[in-house]
Amino acid sequence: MKEINMKEQLKLSFIYTATAAFTPIIQVLIQPIYEGSGRLNAIDFSHLAITELFTSLIFAFTLYGMGNAIARFYYDVEENSPDYKKMISSIFLSIIFRGLLVLLIVVIFQDYIGKLFNQPELRDFSKYGYACLITGLGRAINVTAASLFRNEKKVLAFILVSMGLGVFRTGFQLIGLFYFEMSFLGYINGSAIGTGLVTLLILIYVFRKSGFAYTRKMMKSINQFALPLTQYSLIVWVLTYADKFLLEKFPVDLGIYNTAVTFGAGIAIVLQGLQGANQPEVFRVMKAGIDEHQHEIRQLSNALLMQSMLIIIGAILPTMLYLSLLYETDVKLAANIISLVFVRSILRTQFIVFSYPSYFLKKTKIFLYLNTTGMIVNLALNYILIPRFFFYGAIASGIIADLIMVIGIYFYQKTIVKIEWNKYKLLYFPLSVVFIAIIADVIRIYFNINTYITTVSLVLLTFAGMVFLYRMELQRIIARVWKSH
Repeated sequence: MKEINMKEQLKLSFIYTATAAFTPIIQVLIQPIYEGSGRLNAIDFSHLAITELFTSLIFAFTLYGMGNAIARFYYDVEENSPDYKKMISSIFLSIIFRGLLVLLIVVIFQDYIGKLFNQPELRDFSKYGYACLITGLGRAINVTAASLFRNEKKVLAFILVSMGLGVFRTGFQLIGLFYFEMSFLGYINGSAIGTGLVTLLILIYVFRKSGFAYTRKMMKSINQFALPLTQYSLIVWVLTYADKFLLEKFPVDLGIYNTAVTFGAGIAIVLQGLQGANQPEVFRVMKAGIDEHQHEIRQLSNALLMQSMLIIIGAILPTMLYLSLLYETDVKLAANIISLVFVRSILRTQFIVFSYPSYFLKKTKIFLYLNTTGMIVNLALNYILIPRFFFYGAIASGIIADLIMVIGIYFYQKTIVKIEWNKYKLLYFPLSVVFIAIIADVIRIYFNINTYITTVSLVLLTFAGMVFLYRMELQRIIARVWKSH
């Protein structure tokens, strides 16, 4: 197997990361436009948190793991063959079918869903439920199409799909807010229209290229692969949104917390772009032989975590300044918890790295067992901690649950492959950054220290550790890029 072209890998990483960053960056850039006096405040942001709760649930169910499935089964069929076209068509038709199933559920149970909430604005689910459905279904189709184009190395198509969604969704959100209603209803309806238009264009393109076909035999194996991933996604949904549901009775705290989490989700989407460039290369190396190519697997994994931590830690201070300077209402208090929210993405990146062997070897049932445990712990802690510590209880619950998942997948993958990971680079140092962030925030609260003092200390300490620990990766990348010129 030829040596990895690091220049090409870095170029793809940059393209996919920048493209993935486009939509979340636009989403946070426009927030100050509709936040403030006479516009949306922390309570309104709590309403947006609940609509996102439903949108994400619909997304997870309609997606049904097809983003990962299309990435993995891409290597089992010849590109542009009849079987390939049938696979693509079947996958997208299955997403549409699940969307219709959700529509039926919404129609039947819409009067009961709203009764779950305390705030009167949320009790009529019919006002926002259908918009959540369109947005969630469209997001599932968009993610699957982006995964397909990424594996086909159709970079332009990937960029158009990802950036097109960002432009249309954001544009129609502003139209909905300023020309329909300055409330969460204007926002979610605008989001549904923008997402729906992009989704329609994707489906036209996909079905014109692949035709209409649904192959039960092929989908049976795909669904078997995807079922544990879907269970995992639904459990992750519980892990992500149980705290928001429990915080709904404290709307101001939920609005502040959700703002920080929204920025954190933006970072997570950026990291997904980075992981999207990394995953196909890791799978190609694994296909050539895991035991024989451990060096390349470690090289790609170390580079992914290094780049991810640079993005995560590098984004903390700019985000805090953005919130402090441009926001007017209580929403700006989200700056105090940005570092804690962001470092959770370190744990999630570790989970992705140690999950690669399970994905490639199609041993996906482990995700069900691991995340069921994490979900139970998360729910129990949320129930205990949120009434007493509010959003700090939610943050603590999430970090503990993520930590359990990382430790679990690390020990599981050791039983199916014998990869000699660099534990300091992939395990110990990233975990130490998370613990330092927690300790720094406890010190800040206890001694009433300015949040920028503790955060700057965290950032400088982390960057110093990265320069020392990842110096070989940095030197290798610079040398190879320089040599290729």
